[in-house]
Amino acid sequence: IIASNMAVRIAVFLFLAAASASFVVDVDFNDKIYVSKTTTTLQVVSNPILDREFHTPQGVIPNPIHDNAWASLAALEADYVRYVPWFPYPHVAVAELDAPVPGKPTSWNFTFVSPQLNDFMDATHMRNHTTVINFSTQPCWLYNAASCDYPANPDETDFGYVRGDKLLDPTARDLGLYYGRLLSWLMHGNFTDEHGVLHTGGPGYWNMTYWEVFNEAEHGYTQEWYTHDYDVVVNTIREMADTTHRLKFVGIGGASPSWIPYFLNRSHHADPNIPLDFVSVHFYASCASRGDPTTYASGFFGGADGFIAGVINDIIPARDRTSPSTKLDFDELGVIMPDDNNPSFGIDAGLPDIYWNAAGAMYAYLFGKLVTVGVDVLGHSQLAGSPKIPQWGIPLPQYPSVSLLDWRTGYGNARYWVLKLLIENFAAGDAIYSTNVSGGTGPGFTNPFCGEVDGPDYASTTLTCADDGAVISEIQFADWGTPRGSCGAYSRSSCSAANTLSYVRGLCQGKHSCVVAPYPALGDPCYDVVKRFVVQAKCSTSHGGSASNASGTAVFALGFQRPSGQRKVLLINKTLQPQNVTIPHSQVNTIHAVDLVSVTRASPDGIRTLPGAPLLTLPPFAVWVADVS
Repeated sequence: IIASNMAVRIAVFLFLAAASASFVVDVDFNDKIYVSKTTTTLQVVSNPILDREFHTPQGVIPNPIHDNAWASLAALEADYVRYVPWFPYPHVAVAELDAPVPGKPTSWNFTFVSPQLNDFMDATHMRNHTTVINFSTQPCWLYNAASCDYPANPDETDFGYVRGDKLLDPTARDLGLYYGRLLSWLMHGNFTDEHGVLHTGGPGYWNMTYWEVFNEAEHGYTQEWYTHDYDVVVNTIREMADTTHRLKFVGIGGASPSWIPYFLNRSHHADPNIPLDFVSVHFYASCASRGDPTTYASGFFGGADGFIAGVINDIIPARDRTSPSTKLDFDELGVIMPDDNNPSFGIDAGLPDIYWNAAGAMYAYLFGKLVTVGVDVLGHSQLAGSPKIPQWGIPLPQYPSVSLLDWRTGYGNARYWVLKLLIENFAAGDAIYSTNVSGGTGPGFTNPFCGEVDGPDYASTTLTCADDGAVISEIQFADWGTPRGSCGAYSRSSCSAANTLSYVRGLCQGKHSCVVAPYPALGDPCYDVVKRFVVQAKCSTSHGGSASNASGTAVFALGFQRPSGQRKVLLINKTLQPQNVTIPHSQVNTIHAVDLVSVTRASPDGIRTLPGAPLLTLPPFAVWVADVS
């Protein structure tokens, strides 16, 4: 372990003797509030670190972590696993890199497409798990690009491969035919190319389950253009490769959630019977400082709260109004740290050991909040990334902070083991019970009370009344921009979003608690200026309320009962300090723990088992599951 990381870890454990006053977790197993629909899973993005062999300056060598990496994926036993051959590696992502030319053989070539795809399917599909395949990168030559050159080395990145903003064929039929041939090869093992030549030898994954159409509005897609091309691509795939209509489809490809109302409105589709099985949404948190763990709680959990507020206030209502049967696949959820692809970082990628626990805790928190509102799929992003590793022929980093695996060993880091903990302990069909967290060293209650969100994270603040049954009765002041003053004496400046007060009143008045995330909902009232959000509120009872960033209390908890009758409590420490917890109305029998003791960067077995106790001390950013009775 690098010395600086060891110092952080030792300092963290020295806090254990000084954990806060206890939080009391009260689960009412007589008050069922929901039945889970949620599956926890992950995405796998093509990446050189997953190759079977490396092309190094000294020649070709076997990938020393290959077997461990793919075995780690298989061991998750996950469903709805997303596979994305990504555009920076055109040889892996595009099966026909050059436009067909009359009189010459076509360029269809699966030499570099197949290995990672087959390894992925062996670890998932061939083990009877559902997958979501997303060959999102479209051949450049279908567009109005000035050139479509690409690296000769399949492991060399080309972040400029996606070129052109208009299809040469505006009907998108040629685009549909490309995907029809690709799916025919994947599902049936063969296809006929543009010159009438039959290609054979494909894998024949005839019972593939889900196909996602495109990713993140590449080529400058608008919602109107995307909806048109989605119809063409889906119907051409059905015509050429899926005549029995087995495949289900995932739409909008993680583009802006604001597309959901338009895309799910069938009047906008040329085919009124087009399948609208899923829509996908992406979210990544970040923080102010890559190497400073004191910024992780506010950045990660504050960002998560802003996203959760958008899900509850915007995404789910938009889906419910237009196509309530369409499911929600949040297939990219994670953290991307500042300056992530800086090649100057060494083999630790400039990340302290505790980062992996903090990022894992944030994903568990997203699960705990979104499982109660009916999100169907929560995909942890992503299996593998890495810093530069020149000795392995990887000259540039590939988003190392998103990785669930240690790039040196192929074993799971804390993010991986949190996902495995959730998969093993919770599933769709679990009953969820009313859970209250109180005590600890939370903020004091006053009436009125104030909350703030400062840049550069622009996360969220949670307003909560002290008394059960109390509601936020008045929003006295709210501003997003550069307000002056402090609580009780705020005033506006020339940089002020005009609709802030009405927005917050609509969001919070009459509610016991609300989450306010000013950006992007309130726009940018003064470009290139670090802004501040402030709010002053009153509650309906004299004890008032409090406002806090990073989602209120330091501990999150939620009670579950499996169909077998086994009761479990999910416990998450959202802070850099240890937190004491009691569960007074239940007997804690066993703890399944992912924490600083069990794993940080890598472990072949990152879940430890502890005996139950009346007082539980959660290490920093710990994720625990308590078996209770």
